[in-house]
Amino acid sequence: MLPALSSLISLLYRGPRGPASGVVNPYRDADPALDRPGAARIRRTNLEAYLERVGRPRVVLIGEALGFRGGRFSGIAFTSERQLAGDDGRRLSWASSPPFHPTSRNPALWLEPSGSVVWSALGGAVAGALLWNSFPWHPYGKAGPLSNRTPEPALWKANLHVLEALFADLGTVRVLAVGRTAQAALGELGVAAATLRHPAHGGAAIFREQMREEITGLV
Repeated sequence: MLPALSSLISLLYRGPRGPASGVVNPYRDADPALDRPGAARIRRTNLEAYLERVGRPRVVLIGEALGFRGGRFSGIAFTSERQLAGDDGRRLSWASSPPFHPTSRNPALWLEPSGSVVWSALGGAVAGALLWNSFPWHPYGKAGPLSNRTPEPALWKANLHVLEALFADLGTVRVLAVGRTAQAALGELGVAAATLRHPAHGGAAIFREQMREEITGLV
């Protein structure tokens, strides 16, 4: 992990500012019914090991928020625990050695469709490509902790300090916004970014084509 990112990680682990009901900070929070023992610590380890493998980013993809099939249990944006520790061919090559581990009690491990599309578009390459979110924790909906919701503008705006710290630490880098929430958050910070179609809800093919155009020669 880049030394410059240590302050960013401290902000992330601390969790959101202000009222944040219906939000899980997976780096500190754990639900005994959903999480394995030591889950929050494992997710911190997963994230830090991932950042080590990314190194100095040449491109940053900013999404919306962690989802329950993805970063809620893996600790990494656009990444599911099956991609870190699955034995069904879904495991990413860069996660084939320790210290990556799953954290949920789901015997099959969670797999996030959008994350699968993103990593496919990257060709599985991790070096130089950083995945992050405009609201970097897990907001869940009325269906409970195993659901997702779009973070309200008031919520992500109150927590732009984490995204701001990311760009302060990274300096000049190619930025891609995945979806409208990311586009709005980056706009609030005055960060120039190309906007990609989110791969969910039928957007996978468009997303792949846009990614191909944007990252050629970068990763």
